Formats: sequence, structure tokens, C-alpha cells
Amino acid sequence: MTTVSTPVWAPWTSFYDPTGQGPNMIAKPAGDGLSAAFLFDRLTLSLSGDRNAALAGATGLSGAVSADVPADYNLAGFLIAVTGVIDATARTEAVVSCSIGHSTQSWPWPPPATVRTDRPGSRANVGRDSLTSSDFVLECFTTDDHPGTVGAPPYPPLPPLPITLSMQARRRTTDETIDITFQSFSVSLLGAA
Repeated sequence: MTTVSTPVWAPWTSFYDPTGQGPNMIAKPAGDGLSAAFLFDRLTLSLSGDRNAALAGATGLSGAVSADVPADYNLAGFLIAVTGVIDATARTEAVVSCSIGHSTQSWPWPPPATVRTDRPGSRANVGRDSLTSSDFVLECFTTDDHPGTVGAPPYPPLPPLPITLSMQARRRTTDETIDITFQSFSVSLLGAA
């Protein structure tokens, strides 16, 4: 049975980490314990260069976080918000995705026509096409129940919450370029009314 008065987050545990990002993530729990942010310094996919450079690629990060939640917290689930940026020439294609628990969200490049893609500070005139830069935020919610809502004490702890972030991209020619960077993700506990 938990004895905490506010939620306490355990460190990230990596399952799949080809970029070596896991040990270098900076975790920042909120003062009230209801969320934790994780900052990246190297979770990037870059496709550019001459004929010897790749025309397609993919990478990601998979692991889990755990939270010790007070027994009286009326847990409804967890929300993940992932921030990043895509810098790409016109004919490139990509998709970024995140999943938490049993839920998944993805975002395609080029984006739907309703998304604004002109971000100040973007690089221009890479190769023969100009580079468009677009910030993105992926949000994904998964339901969960506090183990203390069923049975009698002592209640088991919440199991680790699996999280997967992925990106894949492709370019058609060596004149094109695409760079995708995940900047951070945050996980929030959401309570039921």
C-alpha cells in the first residue's frame, strides 16, 4: 500500500533505445507531482546528403515510467504530450507517433492542409527546395484505475506505464532533406470527478 501524500515518479526505464537517449533524458516532475516532463538531447532522425546517404530511415524510443499515487487519488488515466519539430523539403514524407498504455496517436508529414507550417527561424534553400519547418504536439490518453479502487488493503502499486515514441521518414532524391526532432514529452495523471 502506498504511503505517499502526492504522486512520486520513478525514473525512466528503457526497453528500446537505439540513440542512447534514455540515460541522458532530463526528468522534471511538477511540484504537485501530477505530471513529469522528460527532455531530450538526441532523439533525432536526419535524412540528407549525397548519393551515399540514406533515402529512408526510422528510429524511436520505448520504455516505461511508474508513478506512486496516493491511495485516495481518484485516477482516471494518463495523458502524454510529445513536442517536436520537422524541417523538410516539399516532396519528403514522414510520420511521428506516440503511444502510452494501450492508446496511440500519430501525425503525418506533409501535414493536413489545416496545419500552419511556417515557423520563424526555419532554414531555407537547402538543395534546390526551400525547407519548411513545423512544430508538432502529439497528445494521447489512456485510461487507468488506481489499484486501491478494488479489493482491500494492502493495495498493489500501479504497474509501469509503457511509452513508445517513433519517427520514420523518406525522401525521393538526394536533393531533398528531412530532419525530425523529438524535444520532450510529459506525462500527466488525470483524476476523475
